[in-house]
Amino acid sequence: MSGRKFKVLENNKKNFTKNEIEDRKAIQNKASEGLKTLQKSAPNHLNPIARYEYERVWEDLQTLPVKNLDRAVLEMYCTWYAIYREAEKDVKENGIFMEASYLEEITEKDGTKRKELITYTDKSKKNPSVSVMNDASSNIMRCASNLGLTVDSRMRIYTPPKEEKKQTLADLFG
Repeated sequence: MSGRKFKVLENNKKNFTKNEIEDRKAIQNKASEGLKTLQKSAPNHLNPIARYEYERVWEDLQTLPVKNLDRAVLEMYCTWYAIYREAEKDVKENGIFMEASYLEEITEKDGTKRKELITYTDKSKKNPSVSVMNDASSNIMRCASNLGLTVDSRMRIYTPPKEEKKQTLADLFG
């Protein structure tokens, strides 16, 4: 187990001895034994969007083996969610691409010259908020997976052990 992630016994494909199975079951049972339950109220240092997300997912997390010790990961998830929402708002307001501008000198009919600011959408430059959204979504998925907030991660937690049917001689030889 040194250096490798610990896999839940039911999700491990390795063939263990009976002693190894008992040891692993004991480790799994002690993993959350005696740990405080997850704090219900969102921490004050989170911004309003992150606080809302914390409170939104809190109840569902009660059905998973998430404890107060995992709160830092939950706070990161909520913070990245808030960052994503703020970047998304900027993209909605300002678009995917950046606006650029230049001064154009215009000559009037009477020969006077004036400068006019011309603004256009520069499709060669994307809004930096698009990159922020991309980074935030990657971090959201990573944290969500660690907390069991994705279907895949919940399936890994709740995959029931396969019942191994002992083969009889009749099964082997027909």
